[in-house]
Amino acid sequence: MPADLIYALPIIVAAAVVRGATGFGFSLVAAPLLSLFWSPDFATGIVLCLDLAATVMLVQGGILAELERGDALLLGASALGGAVAGVFLLSALPHGPALVGLNLAVFVSALAAMRKVSWRWLDSRGAASGAGFLTGAMIGAFSVGGTLIVAWLMASRRSPGQSRALLTVVFAVTDIGAIAFRAGLGLFPASSLPAVVVMLPAVAAGIVVGRRLYGRISAETWKRAVAWLLMLLALSSLASMALPASAALSQAASLASFILPETS
Repeated sequence: MPADLIYALPIIVAAAVVRGATGFGFSLVAAPLLSLFWSPDFATGIVLCLDLAATVMLVQGGILAELERGDALLLGASALGGAVAGVFLLSALPHGPALVGLNLAVFVSALAAMRKVSWRWLDSRGAASGAGFLTGAMIGAFSVGGTLIVAWLMASRRSPGQSRALLTVVFAVTDIGAIAFRAGLGLFPASSLPAVVVMLPAVAAGIVVGRRLYGRISAETWKRAVAWLLMLLALSSLASMALPASAALSQAASLASFILPETS
């Protein structure tokens, strides 16, 4: 087995455990780590396929038992519409400010959920449509945004079972759409498919462990764990964006000190 696959397998298992326990997080865990030794296109192609495989495994395990069909239809349709809008409209917006806004919204929503702040208007169909559309738009434009729908589910006081079921539907729609869109444009790396097949057992193992963890914790513990995970992901994303900015400022200051004469 190639060395890079040996490094990738524990990453995939860990990502699948998170997905099985919380209903989300596979791509957030796997994509950045796999991109350390694979190209981003190759890594994200693998992640999309394996995330879709995780969805199939979760559905076979009965995750849709608590699905609210009306919410699923509304969120799925609005997320798909948002993804189309994101591809053709939002991608023209500055990447940095959009991601800062996304992560701040996720952090505040997760903190509010942890503090048990209740916003009744979040249970409305309008709020559900807005959350789905914005999630799809961010994914369509920047390939991120899944944490936004998780934060909305937390803040709207959905039960863990309902949240995991709805997330499964939303991520199935966005994964299938992303794979089809990339394949249609000739951007999907067919060379990633053998690695996908090799790593399917790792996904299955992680999903089994994640489901068992979910079955052993209370609803309150699940909500707190998800809230902490959301805040950690938001802060880590903000930090990763701040580091390049600070490095650029440092380089600019060094260049300025070199060009400009010193004054006493």
